[in-house]
Amino acid sequence: MHPVKRVFHGTFVYGVRAYQRLFLNLHVWGREHIPPGPKLYVANHITSPDAFWLLPVFTEPVHYVVSPLVRSPLVGAVVRGLEQTFFPKAVRPERAVDDAVEYLSAGESVAIWPEGDMQQPFQLGRFYPGAARIYRKTRVPIIPIALVAPTRCVREYPRLTTVVDGQAYRMVLVARGTYCINVGKPWMPECGDRSDARETVSITRGLKTRIEALVAEVRRDKFWL
Repeated sequence: MHPVKRVFHGTFVYGVRAYQRLFLNLHVWGREHIPPGPKLYVANHITSPDAFWLLPVFTEPVHYVVSPLVRSPLVGAVVRGLEQTFFPKAVRPERAVDDAVEYLSAGESVAIWPEGDMQQPFQLGRFYPGAARIYRKTRVPIIPIALVAPTRCVREYPRLTTVVDGQAYRMVLVARGTYCINVGKPWMPECGDRSDARETVSITRGLKTRIEALVAEVRRDKFWL
């Protein structure tokens, strides 16, 4: 990371931590599960700033597979300044996978939200196969992450909706209240033939199952929501 951007990154993460301490009833579990070296973080998606709330949890700067919202001038300026994100939806899906593989091969970590859009709290949507394809080409540890917030704390702000290429992207926030991050243990599923589509399906299902279990663990064992 460029020295100037590294300073910006540290300052931004400090600001995120400050906001979390002041306004969020934040709970983080499992950070000790994160191993050294390149890894693929995979999380569910419940609010617009999920990627920002995760920054202090990561043990290093992470490149994000992100949505077209990055093309919003304000958000785009922030994420480019962090030198952490790239924008895949304007190009072929294979290009996004190739970019992620390049980062991981260089020893850097990547985070991806395989649902592609926000879901209601405690619910998971369809998982797209990008994370599995990235894993099959790199075989780096997958770190599943569950993001959980009680429905009463989640608010939508229609006036902040952003339209990019004719598609509306809602602004959904936990501005105050409880927000939980449950980091799972590293997972490295066995896989053989890199061209076997069935393995991609199997890994994608396994990821969803693990994140579902982490969500249920928060609700059942870790915090009364």
